Amino acid sequence: MPWPINTHIMVEICDTNDCTGCGACYNACPRAAISMQHDDEGFLRPVIDAGLCIDCHLCPRVCPANNPVTKHERVGKPIAAIAADMATVKRSSSGGMFSTIAEHIFADGGVVYGVVMDEGNVAHHTVARNIDELAPMRSSKYIQSDTRQTYRSVKQDLKRGVPVLYTGTPCQIAGLLNYLGNTDRSRLVTADVVCHGTPSAKMFISYLHKLADYRHIQYENIKDFNFRQTDTWDIVPVFYLNGDKITLQRAENLYMRLFLSGRLHRPCCYHCPYATTGRISDITIADFWGIGEKMAFHYDTKAGCSLVLPNSDKGKELFAQISGKLHYEYRSWEEALKYNHQLHTPSRQPRDRATAIKAVLGSDSIERVNYIMFNSPAKLLQRIIRKILRKLHFIH
Repeated sequence: MPWPINTHIMVEICDTNDCTGCGACYNACPRAAISMQHDDEGFLRPVIDAGLCIDCHLCPRVCPANNPVTKHERVGKPIAAIAADMATVKRSSSGGMFSTIAEHIFADGGVVYGVVMDEGNVAHHTVARNIDELAPMRSSKYIQSDTRQTYRSVKQDLKRGVPVLYTGTPCQIAGLLNYLGNTDRSRLVTADVVCHGTPSAKMFISYLHKLADYRHIQYENIKDFNFRQTDTWDIVPVFYLNGDKITLQRAENLYMRLFLSGRLHRPCCYHCPYATTGRISDITIADFWGIGEKMAFHYDTKAGCSLVLPNSDKGKELFAQISGKLHYEYRSWEEALKYNHQLHTPSRQPRDRATAIKAVLGSDSIERVNYIMFNSPAKLLQRIIRKILRKLHFIH
């Protein structure tokens, strides 16, 4: 069933379950009739003001759910890469590839668009014009970012001839490309991440309130929450309390446990058209999980390693230009695909997704949500059955 925009306007943007919240329609509206508002699960969706809409039908035309972006064919081999500068690697969450590309763009007089967390614990896209402004964009953020008006800003930069690097999830890159239309993109480089799915800001903020209660501290005292540490492969969040670094213990690491199990994703993530080796951006970046497991990699990966896919001619040229600042090797597709499942298959929707989201958004404590989702007798029995089925090779 299509997403109901307004009963007074005879136009539909896209099907409800296909909407990614990319913001292309919002950025494209010539009358500012579209606003991005949160649904019951906290996901951003377009809402049209009937009093401002002029029925131009531009919004459904720029929507990538209606007009899919052409993918680059899978060519060449995946690359395992680490920045040669170890200081860059230690500041990054997966090998320092993003920082290395960004520094190249800055050196050419360009700007970089990426994701930061604001003081309200909301992720959003913004622009960095120098290396100091890049710092908040580093590190992984397992939450959906609000692109805000950055698509418009990119178009203005490109019209002025400014080199631009825009990073985001594949659906956000698709929204940008459709929004830009016939705009000259010769100075634009797009970089996507291998995305597992996106929880909403509302879910994350609700979790942080539970974490504060669990720790017997004020929510406002949770500062600089990092979804993972930058000097290790472990996906173990940390935050700062009165200047002290706090590493989350398993029981309180509820958000990441639910995220990694696929229970908090946006509905469209479960049939994501971008979960494929055919990518839409110039270059794709991810963690190279399992690097060296079967075939040795000849560089130190303790602090992370990037999986890099140069997809377009522009992406290949970019990689060639920065390769002197990297330690890298070409690897097999089998190795790259083994632990990056979203390069070939979307996340599976768990049957208890609705239960998980209700529990996260509700008033129950972390202990209670852990019990509901992981520790009840029914959940323990399910895990035992799944272990048996795996040993018998009935499931993977």
